[in-house]
Amino acid sequence: MRKTAALLVVLAALTALTLAGCGPGAEPPPAAEEPAAPPEEPTLAPATATAAPPSPEAAAPMATPVAPEEEETPPTPTPAPPLGISSSAFEPDGEIPVQYSCQGANLSPPLEWAGVPDGTQSLALTVDDADSDPPGFVHWVVYGIPPSSTGLPEGLAAEATLPDGTLQGTNSFALYIDEGETFPGGAPINLVGYDGPCPGDTHRYVFTLYALDAVLDLQAEATMADLLLALEGRVLGEAELIGLYTPQ
Repeated sequence: MRKTAALLVVLAALTALTLAGCGPGAEPPPAAEEPAAPPEEPTLAPATATAAPPSPEAAAPMATPVAPEEEETPPTPTPAPPLGISSSAFEPDGEIPVQYSCQGANLSPPLEWAGVPDGTQSLALTVDDADSDPPGFVHWVVYGIPPSSTGLPEGLAAEATLPDGTLQGTNSFALYIDEGETFPGGAPINLVGYDGPCPGDTHRYVFTLYALDAVLDLQAEATMADLLLALEGRVLGEAELIGLYTPQ
């Protein structure tokens, strides 16, 4: 009985203490703290590539090499054609027609030339027999030809002075033939100007054209020797044409 009463008293005391702790003045027991979230790891911004400091060579932009400009080569001037002489009557080393010989009409053949050098003041022409004995029998001597001339016509008059100022010299027939005589074919022998081939067999006749830097101080009817002496040191150009003549 006493033990039961004592137990009740203890229970009452515990109940009172419990109610006292839950009363208005009592502080509530601290709330259980939620576990703190683990600190977030800092998000690293993507690393920005840092350019390496430029080397001294790369500090300035590399200039694109420019090929050096090629100097324009001036066009090569076309060389002037050399002085040349020809005839419409016969080919070089061809047969001279009979009308230009002592057996025909004794006409001077037509001649053409081109390539007269700059600075030419006059032209001169000689015709001689390369196969005569002795060589060099003279058939024609002409000088003082204007530099603008491009040739001589067929049958040039056998006069010492021509209208354009051209002069003609004496030929080798003048050494052996008197004035007024004729060739076997009946043509007069001119002595001054042109006298054609009159060989005993085939001979070569050399037509030589000279371009001169002066008008020669020669009178009309000069000999070939006079002409060759006067043109020494004056020749700017020279051309040659050879024709053959075989007696008919």
